[in-house]
Amino acid sequence: MGPLGPPALRALLGLAWALLGSVNAQRDCTGCPEVSGGLIAGLVMGDLLLTLFIALAVYFLAGKIHHQRESARGEVKKSPNAEMESPYQELQGQRLDIYSDLKKSGANY
Repeated sequence: MGPLGPPALRALLGLAWALLGSVNAQRDCTGCPEVSGGLIAGLVMGDLLLTLFIALAVYFLAGKIHHQRESARGEVKKSPNAEMESPYQELQGQRLDIYSDLKKSGANY
């Protein structure tokens, strides 16, 4: 597309003029309440504060639930110097009788 020529520029200006004209026609409302800048600023600030409050509440509640679940499972964090128990079962020595049935039966595959 090339640069805006006079016909395209006139069309855009005409459209903008029509839109501005309709906005001015709507301002002739006699029974409409006035909305000041302070009211708009107060609404925006209130919305931001409420959003921040909700986000902080969700954050703290999620942390509390997570901590309760860790406590219920017994995974409370210990100091780094404390010995950790091994989650693996200790070996009880070698058991050769497990495979003795295979040798006796002489199973052929």
